[in-house]
Amino acid sequence: MIIWSDPAVQASVIATAGTVISTVVAAICAAVIGKRISNTEKLKDNLETAINDIAFLLAVEEEHCIVHREKTNQSQKMKMRNAAEGRGLIWSGKFTPGRAKHRSFE
Repeated sequence: MIIWSDPAVQASVIATAGTVISTVVAAICAAVIGKRISNTEKLKDNLETAINDIAFLLAVEEEHCIVHREKTNQSQKMKMRNAAEGRGLIWSGKFTPGRAKHRSFE
């Protein structure tokens, strides 16, 4: 039988409870930090994919301009960009291939 009124027993119970609580808090903190690091890596991967997609679409635009220039002597690039703006789309120009290479995403 455990004598709960004994100060040594109470001290042991308090020490054990403190150890359990600190272990649980440490595990929760590790999980939260791990999730944040995982999310950051996922965001970096998504940003890199988006920049590569933008580079691809700009290359497609360039090829279209070449075809238009061969047929009509005009690239029509600004006309098409203005038409897109007329549909409510906005081009920031921040992630062109040349600018994207100089950015640090780490």
